[in-house]
Amino acid sequence: TDVPASSAAYGGRDAKFVVHFKHQWNEESLTTHNDLMKHHHDMSVALERHMPCKGFYNYMDGDMPCAHGDRDTWLNAFFSDVGRMQRIKATADPQNVFQSHLLPNRVPPSSRWPHVPVSASSTTLALAATTTTTSTGRPVAVSTSVRKVSTTSIATSETTITSTPALSDSVSSDLEACLRQAISSVVVRGESSYDEARRCRNTRVDIVPTPLAVVRVSCEEEVQAAVRCAAAQGVQACARAGAHGFENAAGCSGGVAIDLQDLQNLAVESASKVAHFGAGHTLGQLYYKLQTKYDLVVPGGAESGVGASGLFLGCGRGMLTQLHGLACDTIRGVRYVDARGEVQYADADTNPDMLWMARGGGGEFPGIVTEFIVQAFPAPHSLYARDCTFPPEKAKALIKTWVSHLPEMSDPVHQMFTHITMWNSMYVNFPSLCFD
Repeated sequence: TDVPASSAAYGGRDAKFVVHFKHQWNEESLTTHNDLMKHHHDMSVALERHMPCKGFYNYMDGDMPCAHGDRDTWLNAFFSDVGRMQRIKATADPQNVFQSHLLPNRVPPSSRWPHVPVSASSTTLALAATTTTTSTGRPVAVSTSVRKVSTTSIATSETTITSTPALSDSVSSDLEACLRQAISSVVVRGESSYDEARRCRNTRVDIVPTPLAVVRVSCEEEVQAAVRCAAAQGVQACARAGAHGFENAAGCSGGVAIDLQDLQNLAVESASKVAHFGAGHTLGQLYYKLQTKYDLVVPGGAESGVGASGLFLGCGRGMLTQLHGLACDTIRGVRYVDARGEVQYADADTNPDMLWMARGGGGEFPGIVTEFIVQAFPAPHSLYARDCTFPPEKAKALIKTWVSHLPEMSDPVHQMFTHITMWNSMYVNFPSLCFD
C-alpha cells in the first residue's frame, strides 16, 4: 500500500484482504476438471452476492452478477487507470495485433456448463492479507481482491482502436509459409501434433483454444517473425508462457499462439541484485535458478508451474509479498516485441508508459515481453512456522480477530506471511511463517 497507485496499472492496493479460491484440478480427467470449475464458479457467485461489484475476477463469465459481460465494470475492478491503458493500447497497437479486454467488442466465454456435484475434499477457500496471497498459479481458479470499485464509465473519446482483425477458420497458405520460413517449430491445424500443441491448462470444454498455428520460439528473432507474419495476414498474435490463464486467452483462437517456454536466459547484476530473465521461465524455474546460482529471490506466487511472465505482468502475490511487495512492483524494465515486430525496451526513462503498463497490466500489455528486468533480494536462510487448526464454528471469530491484527502483522519489519485457510467447512487452518 505504500506504492503510489499511479505508478502501476495494477489497482488493487486498497484491498482490505484477498479471498483466494484455490482448486486442485485433475488435468487427466476432463469430468473432474469440469466439476471443479463449476464448483469454483458457484462459490464465486455466492461471494459476489455479498459484495456486488467490489471484487475482481480473473476472467469474464456471462452469468457473473457483476461482470455479466460488462467490460467497463470488470476492468475498473482491477486496474488503476483503464482510460490510460486504452490510450497506450491505441498508440502501441492500433491494428489490434495483440488480444485485449480493452476492446469494446471482446466477448466473454459462456460459463454455463453441465453441473455435476463435486466431492467435499476438492477445494479450499483461503483468506489472506492483501500483501500475502498468490493471485495466480496452476490450481488457481479465482482471485478476488475485496475493494471499492469506481463506477465511473471508461472514457473512450480519446482512443481510436481499429476493430479486431477477422479470425480465419482455416490456415492460409501465406501465413503458414511465412511462419515456416523464419521459425523452426510450427504446428498448424490438421497436423497430428496440433491438439497437444494448442493445449492449455484449463481444459473446460467450452473454451478449448483453436489457434490457426502454434509456434514454439527459440529466440527473440522468432518472436519478431511470428508477430510480423500474423500482422501481415490480419490475424492476432498471443504470448503463451505457462498456459495457466483461466480464459485460455494464450491459446489464441483464430490467431497465432507464440509459445515462449524456451526463452530461458538469466543474468544478475551482482552489485544491484537486478535480475534479467527470459519470458519462458515458470516461477519454479526462476526461483530455483536464482536461489541456487545467486542466493537471491523475487516476490511472486506460490505455485511453481505458473508462467513467470503472466505472474509478473498481472500482479504476483505470494509468501514474500509482505516483505518485498508485489512481483509487478519489482519490474525495472522489459524488452518486448511491438505490434510491428520490432524489439523495444521500456524503463523509467524509455517508453515509460509501457513500463507502467507492464506493472500490473497483465494480458492487456500491447506487446510480447521477451525479457524482464526485476529487482531481486537476498534469499531467506531460515523459515519458522506456526500452524493452528480450529473447528469450522470458530471461523467467524478467528477471521474477525485476525483482520483486527492485520496492520501489525503485515508490517514488513516482522518479515512474515499470514493467512487463513478454510477447507470446505471441514476445518479452519491458521498458519503463519516468519523469515530470517
